[in-house]
Amino acid sequence: MMPAVRLRLFATTAAVSAVIFAVALASAQLTPLPGTPLAQPVSTIPPPGVDMQAPDASAAFEGARKGVVVLEQAGRVTGFGTVLGADARILTALSAMAGAEACDVKYSDGHKVRARIGHKDADADLALLIPLSGRYAEGLAASDADPAGADLRTFAPGVQSRPLWQPARVKAAADGHARDRSATSALLELDAKSLPLAGAPLIDATGGVSGVVVRMCRAADASACAPMVAAQPLSALRRFLARTPVDAVPPSPWLGIQGTPEAAGSVRGVRVLAVAPGSPAHAGGLKSGDVITAVDAAPVDSPEQLQALIANHAVGESVKLAVVSGEKSRDAVVSLRAAP
Repeated sequence: MMPAVRLRLFATTAAVSAVIFAVALASAQLTPLPGTPLAQPVSTIPPPGVDMQAPDASAAFEGARKGVVVLEQAGRVTGFGTVLGADARILTALSAMAGAEACDVKYSDGHKVRARIGHKDADADLALLIPLSGRYAEGLAASDADPAGADLRTFAPGVQSRPLWQPARVKAAADGHARDRSATSALLELDAKSLPLAGAPLIDATGGVSGVVVRMCRAADASACAPMVAAQPLSALRRFLARTPVDAVPPSPWLGIQGTPEAAGSVRGVRVLAVAPGSPAHAGGLKSGDVITAVDAAPVDSPEQLQALIANHAVGESVKLAVVSGEKSRDAVVSLRAAP
């Protein structure tokens, strides 16, 4: 028999990291996070240059709403964020966090999860949030159109915190600095009907993201703050994301067993040698001696394969394990959580 393998069942960085914005502004490709490939976006939204009032543009805007989240602190809306396409992490303004390291994230379908800051840059007023459970599938990609002179849309607070569209236009490129900081950066100064909330994305007629609204001061006087309505352009977002630590990923799902390959007679799978007290496996009724033969109907014959199948899920999700105990077979539904 092969030696036992301890299964903490953590997903690898490569397994949970994916694409950050599949398309970049003009010919400059947006750099993905370290160790992650670029994916080709799949979209039926209209091409750049479509009339903003056209029905197709309206449909693109409404489709983009699915990738925009509301950030809350104790039920109070503090800003918006953008779900990164195929990645599930959330790009926002650091000022949208209201000085906290974590917040509640409300998705367009109404459900909420807790998220923490995984990477931040106070000078650029940007933050990357890591959801602590779930793996939301609706995300946005970067625009491939020049935002200068284009009709764009961004968000203002609506009824019951629902984001409301409002027109926005890039007035000019302008330098600015974060409050109480001397660093300056090239920003997109905006002309908007009302002040958009920090972290709100700039959306073009294709449903792509052209920038993120931030709270910045005009660069004319670094000793004071003359507020400006501005957004960080894609070039700044690219630099920020490229510096993201490789460990800034969602927590990995944990099953909580020690197992070894089992191939006795007609039963093939992973024999449970030990179950961690209080683990998801323990809560699901698994015991030493049980043999796990499948995860959600996908057969397993090694601890490594079992680990890979568990890693495909997110914290908070449930999986159905096919289990053989002695001569009896049963299904065990296990709710995955992060390892202690």
